Amino acid sequence: MKPFIYAGLLSAVLLSSPVVAQQSHDHSQTPSQAQQDAVTGDVRYVCPMHSHIVKDHPGSCPICGMDLEPVSLNANAQQDGPVIQVSGQIQQAMSIHTQIVERDDMWKYIKTLGTVSFDESAISHVHPRVSGWLEKLTAHAVGERVEKGELLFTLYSPELVVAQDDYLQVIKGASGASRERLIKQARLRLKLLGIDEKVISELEKSGQSFYTVPFYAQQSGVLTALNVRHGMYVTPNVEMLSISDLKQLWVIADVFENQFDWLKLGKPAEVSLDGLGVHGMEVNIDYIYPQLDPITRSMKVRLSLDNPLERIKPGMTAEVAIFGGPLRDVLVMDKQALIQTGQGSRVIVKTDEQHFAVRKVQTGMQARGMVEVLSGLEEGDEVVVSGQFLLDSEASLAAGLQRLESAGHNH
Repeated sequence: MKPFIYAGLLSAVLLSSPVVAQQSHDHSQTPSQAQQDAVTGDVRYVCPMHSHIVKDHPGSCPICGMDLEPVSLNANAQQDGPVIQVSGQIQQAMSIHTQIVERDDMWKYIKTLGTVSFDESAISHVHPRVSGWLEKLTAHAVGERVEKGELLFTLYSPELVVAQDDYLQVIKGASGASRERLIKQARLRLKLLGIDEKVISELEKSGQSFYTVPFYAQQSGVLTALNVRHGMYVTPNVEMLSISDLKQLWVIADVFENQFDWLKLGKPAEVSLDGLGVHGMEVNIDYIYPQLDPITRSMKVRLSLDNPLERIKPGMTAEVAIFGGPLRDVLVMDKQALIQTGQGSRVIVKTDEQHFAVRKVQTGMQARGMVEVLSGLEEGDEVVVSGQFLLDSEASLAAGLQRLESAGHNH
């Protein structure tokens, strides 16, 4: 309960004028004297625990019984919000820290996370090019290692047998000027049906057709799909298996919509995987996806990653740093000073030793803890980077009191 009481009392002190602050020590001063202060304007009395209890005279809160605290409205309020006064002692208690808005070179830099995945352009999808029966299947489970040239399966298909017989018949029977052309066409037919070059060479040497034709892996990798089993009847529309290469991978990184405006293909980046001891691996942007994720409001960026030792595995999470060129001589401030709401962004500006004002701002690029300021601030302005949220809440309360005051005068 004590933290809430302290926060309420602090709220009253923050919005008090110098004269009102003095009333806490000198009870002989009247509210009318405070209202005559040319700087602070009218005085209202608010419950420290229930801020909606507002009166124009001292008293007690009807809900909790606490004494109402005086709160002053600044007559010199700026357009973006009221000016609030905080004494130096209270500033120390609140640990208020400020930083000067200045011009500087801002390096385009994004630090994000990415997910390692297979290089989809290096996935070999194996389909039979004729209908037939699987006589032998050497692969048994997804994830198995496969080397280039390794036997995958043997297939019996009448169409393959006929194509081999036709090829042997052309070799033996063709003659004349058309012989070379006929042999070439028959050989091309075998290759288009998926028969390996070494099988065709052995066919030429033996002069006998293979009733079960062997098929071999066209690349090394791991099985990422296995949709058939021994003895099954397969057709060309069936993906029997797929082989993915681990030596070339992708890293898919998420970049938020306020960061990707300067991204281009070929921009340098670094990938780190702490679990493997991999730090600062140099890569480049390979592709920028054209659509934002409607849920996360982020755009995906693809990075090509060499993995010769195959230590990095798909599914791992990587730290990604993307670099761009600098923005020269731009107005920047500490990102901690920024207060973002559904109505826009604002900061708390220190106007003098004891006064603070709310200022609406428009921001641009964000990088390495700094924010580009497009409008709302000038070089040399002093913005609050610690304690700004409490000041902002007090400014909102003061603005509400001003509206009440205005409504009372209009009435």
